Amino acid sequence: MKLFTRKKRQNGESGRTTRRKRRLPKLSEITIDLGNPKHQRRLLLGLILLVLFSTAFVYVNYQVYHYTESSEFCGTACHPMVSQNVLYEQSPHANVECVKCHIGPGASYYVRSKLDGIRQVYAVLTDSYSKPIKSPIHNLRPAREICEECHKPETYKDNIVKTIPHYDNDQENTLVQSTFILKMGGWQDATGIAEGIHWHITNKVYYIAADEQRQVITWVGVEQDDGSLKEYYARDMLAMAQTNFVEEAFANDEVRLMDCIDCHNRAAHYIPPPQEMVDDAIHHGVISQDIPYIRRNAVNVLSASYESTAAAYNAIEQLADFYVTNSDNTGGHDAKPANFELELMDAIAELKTIYSETTFPEMGLDWTTNPNNEDHTPTLGCFRCHDDKHISVNEHGAEIDTISVKCNLCHTVPIVGRGDQLLVESPVIVGQVPESHSDFSWTVEHRDVSETEKQDCYQCHGQGFCNNGICHNLDHPPDMLYTHADEYWKQGNQVCYTCHQDISCTRCHAGGIIKNP
Repeated sequence: MKLFTRKKRQNGESGRTTRRKRRLPKLSEITIDLGNPKHQRRLLLGLILLVLFSTAFVYVNYQVYHYTESSEFCGTACHPMVSQNVLYEQSPHANVECVKCHIGPGASYYVRSKLDGIRQVYAVLTDSYSKPIKSPIHNLRPAREICEECHKPETYKDNIVKTIPHYDNDQENTLVQSTFILKMGGWQDATGIAEGIHWHITNKVYYIAADEQRQVITWVGVEQDDGSLKEYYARDMLAMAQTNFVEEAFANDEVRLMDCIDCHNRAAHYIPPPQEMVDDAIHHGVISQDIPYIRRNAVNVLSASYESTAAAYNAIEQLADFYVTNSDNTGGHDAKPANFELELMDAIAELKTIYSETTFPEMGLDWTTNPNNEDHTPTLGCFRCHDDKHISVNEHGAEIDTISVKCNLCHTVPIVGRGDQLLVESPVIVGQVPESHSDFSWTVEHRDVSETEKQDCYQCHGQGFCNNGICHNLDHPPDMLYTHADEYWKQGNQVCYTCHQDISCTRCHAGGIIKNP
């Protein structure tokens, strides 16, 4: 069978020209005769090669697709992501591929991410990317499309008993344990009531942030049952044209619907502060508690700023010289543990590891770079809104409500013990608490109750509750409001902040808190 026919040679063409055409035939000059065994073999070979090539092409592209979707590619192939990958591998989400959160399901989002990747590759090649990587990611898909593929917010969560170990900055590195109940809550189908910490995601809460990292909240709107919004304004917004401000924010797409990420903003890339990492290392025995003042000295050396990792390592190694040249800080020769030098070297090695996993000077990244909103120490977290300074007003401008700063909204009052102190107390609340307890001032005012009234207290609180040394070892004079500065200088902020947070101080000290030396 003839698929193509040769053109007849034009008159006058030379044999040399003909031979050249035979060496370089045109498509129209090719003849494939399926009745010719030679042609059959060549055609079959061509088809086999085509199938092999197509298969290899598909396979390679399939592997490339999966590799570019892998956490290995995201975390190690791109230099700016190395620091984020270190944090990711230490997180509870380490078994979740990066793309599951940063891209999510759907072909359209895959294509968008690859197109955006062109810009990112250009930024890497030209060294024009942000250092550190900016957070939060403003084009990240809503948590309702990502987080809720695994986490179901409508499910009611049981309360959690949590114990947090800290260590004091004294010579013995005394253990200080805080135990409290986290009121997780959520939506209850049986009652149709949402409560606890997860109330925020089972109700529609909108907010406007004044800064890129969403740390300064200027307006909060809570959707009511009738669809209206109960609005809360930051105090410094009350003098502005509030209605216009909110309308403009809605028009400019600056109003955000609160979701999981607004609290769990460092779920896979959390950098703990130095004190948390040191406390954890001491608690697990990686750093010996027997080394005098090791908690204080370790936190100090990790909290300092260094130009490079090498400079940080050098400062950490100088801890050994510090203990040699400052005998007063080792408690004397007799106070040293038997394996003091070995334990000190182990502590120095662990501090280097902690630094390398939490601080990246070349990226300008450390624990202060991206505030963690999951709690309220050492950054604002919950207190971005729960500060008693976001106010709801009526049509006459009179204050009618605030977003409360009550400590027991999300957790019970901590039971705190030092060292070997034995505390037997179950901070379980069943039913409605007395009205007097609704205001946090009760923590100060309850000392004035009579002996008769104390008997009522014991119906809920065991007598051991009052042995909570972190509170009752402190003598607060009646004029503490005016004399607390003296106590602050004596005791230091670690004692004050057990009960009080920075946000409490800013009610009066608008310029911030002076750090205790």
